[in-house]
Amino acid sequence: MDPEETSAGHESNLLPAPRPARSVLFGLPPVGNRYPGAVRVALALAIPAAVATLLGYGPSSLLVGLGAFASIYGEGRPYRSRWKAVGIAATALTTLSFIGASVGEPVHRAISEGAPTVLLVFVVLIMAVVVSTCAFTVDALRLGPPGAFFLLLTTEISSVIATPGQPPVEVAMWTAIGGISAVVVSMTGILWAPRAIERSAVQAAVSAVAEYTEAQAKYAPPEQTRDKRHAAALRLHDAWQCLYRGAIVGKDHPLTRELERAQIAMARAISDDHDPELMADPAFDVDEVGAHPPLPDPTIRYRFLRACNPSSRASITALRLSIACMAAGTLTVLLGIDRPDWAVIAAAMVLHQGPDRILGTYRGIHRIGGTVLGLILLGAIYAWSPTGLWLVAVLAVLMAGIELFLVRNYGIAVIFITALAILLGAAGGAHGTVQHLILSRMLETAIGVVVALIVLWTVGRGAHRRTLIWVDERADSVLFKLLTEIRSRHYAPQANWSELSELRRDLDFELRGSTMAGIDAAHNEPEWASQQWRTHTALHHLGSDVLHRLWFGTQVSRSHLEEWESRYLRSGSV
Repeated sequence: MDPEETSAGHESNLLPAPRPARSVLFGLPPVGNRYPGAVRVALALAIPAAVATLLGYGPSSLLVGLGAFASIYGEGRPYRSRWKAVGIAATALTTLSFIGASVGEPVHRAISEGAPTVLLVFVVLIMAVVVSTCAFTVDALRLGPPGAFFLLLTTEISSVIATPGQPPVEVAMWTAIGGISAVVVSMTGILWAPRAIERSAVQAAVSAVAEYTEAQAKYAPPEQTRDKRHAAALRLHDAWQCLYRGAIVGKDHPLTRELERAQIAMARAISDDHDPELMADPAFDVDEVGAHPPLPDPTIRYRFLRACNPSSRASITALRLSIACMAAGTLTVLLGIDRPDWAVIAAAMVLHQGPDRILGTYRGIHRIGGTVLGLILLGAIYAWSPTGLWLVAVLAVLMAGIELFLVRNYGIAVIFITALAILLGAAGGAHGTVQHLILSRMLETAIGVVVALIVLWTVGRGAHRRTLIWVDERADSVLFKLLTEIRSRHYAPQANWSELSELRRDLDFELRGSTMAGIDAAHNEPEWASQQWRTHTALHHLGSDVLHRLWFGTQVSRSHLEEWESRYLRSGSV
C-alpha cells in the first residue's frame, strides 16, 4: 500500500463529519432551559397587542409582533448587554418595516391601477439587499442565532401589509411599540435575578462537560462521544462569552471559578492519553479545548473589516444569498405567482446561516417540511377563526414556539414561523382565500428552496477552499506577529507579557474562524480537506500552546520560544 494513501486515509478519518441526517432532521438536542425565553418573547407580543386590541385599534395593532421579534435577539445575553442587543434589533426592525412598507405600498398600488406585475421585482430587489447585508453583518460579527432571518421577515411582511394603502409610518409605529415592549420585557428579570443568565450558561456548560466525560468513561460509540464533545465545547465557549459580556471574568467570581474547573476537566478529558499531571505545565498541549478559557471577541470594527474580503465566509454567504433571492423572486414574478417575497424568504432560510452544503440541504428539507405542517396548522387556525384577544393568544403561542425550537430543530421552528408570518400579514389586510393562500405559499416555497439549493451546490463550488486557506493564513500571520513580539521581549529587561493581550485576542478569534472554515471544508469536500488537515491542525496546536502559556501569565523561556519557532517552520507556515 502506498504510504501517502495510508496517510491520507488516516487524515480523512480525523475530519469532522456532518451529523447524521436523521439526527439533524428529527432530533431535539438539549440546549438548556428555553421556557423562560419563550415566555418573554410571547409576553413581548401579547402585552402591547392585548392593550391595543382592548383600546379598539383593530387587527393592524397586531403588527407589534414585528417589533417583538427583537426579544429573540437578546436571549442568552446577560442583562448588562441584553438591553443594547434588543434595542439595536428593535431599531433595525422598525427601520426595515418602514423601508418594506415604503417600497411595497407604491408598487402594489401601481399594479392595482394597471401597471405590469414585473414591478414586484423592485420588492424582490430590496429584500435581496436587506438579507444579504444583514447576513454579511451577522456572520462577520459572529452574532449567532437567530441571524438575519427575522430582519428579512419583517421587511417581507411590511411590504405586503402596506398593499391596501396602510401608511408606512403607521406600520413602523406599531413595530416600534413592539420593539419597546421587547426591551422592557427582556430586562424585567434583572429585578430579582441579575445574574440568572450567566448562571444558566455556566450550568449548561458544566452539564455538557459532565455528559461528555461520562460518555468517554463508559466507552460510548464514537459518534455519540463526538457529538457530546462538540456540544460541550460549544457550551463552554458560549458560557465564557456570556461571562465576558457580564463583565465578571477576572474578578474572582464564583461563576468564573466554576467555569474554569469545567474548562480544565474538558481539556483533561480530551487529552486523556497523556499524563494528567502534565496539566500543571502551562505549555501543555491539548486538542481543540485548552485549559485556558477563550478570549473575548475583538472590536466590531476589526470583525467587520476583516470580513470585507471575497474569500471570507460572510462574503460568500452574502453573494449566494443575493443571487438566490433575486433568482427565486424574479422567477416567481415571471411565472405570474402573486407573492415573490415568499420565495425569497424560502431561499434565505436555506442560505443565510452559512456556506455548508450538507447542512444547507438539511435546512432546505426542514423548510419544505416545516412549511407544509405550518400551512396545515394555519388551516386549523383559520377554521377556528379566532379574533380579538384569542387571536393575540394564538400569535403569542406561535412566538413562544419559535423561541423554543429555533436552535433545537429548524424544521419545527418553521411550522410556527410560517403560521405567524401569514397571520401577521393577514392582520394588516393582506389575505385571500385559504385554499389559494396555502397552494401559492407551497409553490413559492418550493421555488425558493430549489433555487437556493442549486445556488448552494453550483455557485462558488470551491469557495470553501479559498475560505480555509485565507483564514489559516490570517491566523498564521497573527501567530507570526505574536512570536515576533515574544522574541523582542527577551531583549527587554522588564518585559511585560500581559501587554500582548490584543494579539492574543486576535489569534484566538482567527483560530476559531479557522475551526469553522475547517468544518465547512470537511463537510463540503473531505478529500481535499484531508490534504490540508495536517498543516491546519499543526497551526491550531501551536496557537493553542502559545495562548495557553500567555493566559497563565508565565514568562516564556528561550527554550519554549525556540521550540515554538521550530514548530512554526516545520508546519509549513509562511
